[in-house]
Amino acid sequence: MSELGAAAYDGTLERTLDGGVIRFERHLRYPIGEVWDAITNPARLAEWWLPVEADITIDLQAGGQMVIAPRDEGAATITCTILRVEAPVLLEHTHLDGTSYLRWELEPRDNACVLRLAHFVTDIAGAIDRSYVAGLHVSLARLAPYLAGHPVAWDWDVFAQARARYASVGRASPDVGA
Repeated sequence: MSELGAAAYDGTLERTLDGGVIRFERHLRYPIGEVWDAITNPARLAEWWLPVEADITIDLQAGGQMVIAPRDEGAATITCTILRVEAPVLLEHTHLDGTSYLRWELEPRDNACVLRLAHFVTDIAGAIDRSYVAGLHVSLARLAPYLAGHPVAWDWDVFAQARARYASVGRASPDVGA
């Protein structure tokens, strides 16, 4: 498996009364301000988060919008709503599916930080079918190399490997859209 697959498959999927929550935790050797900027600065976020090239705008306040406009002609623009901002430790926003939301929490640790990402879903079967855990895993695996100045392009083969691994433990569909 590539360097992106080297991190443990640590994405968890917990069932809750109103759906479920996908959780990841990353210990990053970068100051909290640097990581906060990488998840809230539109140009920087576009470099490591998405599987497609896109332009992003973010109105970083509760009620503001995060607009993701793919550069691929014909691809739909995605609009998410910012739910909470407590710079530089908390960001919540809706997800592109319109029924779930993500919470990014940063905890400072000396000159480093811990990133905890939770994706709260109302449709756990849909999240499994759409392989949300694998997608988040691959995106987060690109963050540390990006912060180190060595961005890594999205790799659909790496995603397929992550999806297969998470499918083997019931956290993803064996095939997207299956």
